[in-house]
Amino acid sequence: MAELSGFYKDIRAILTEARTQSYSAINSAMIEAYWLIGERINNEE
Repeated sequence: MAELSGFYKDIRAILTEARTQSYSAINSAMIEAYWLIGERINNEE
């Protein structure tokens, strides 16, 4: 049973890391999008 517990912990750690990386990628993409929108607005003015 201890091996199974370690198995589940490993799976959980993999999923947690994937979520963290996803959030980081999404945040970076949104920052870039907002930057480009701001630049476009600034150029239009």
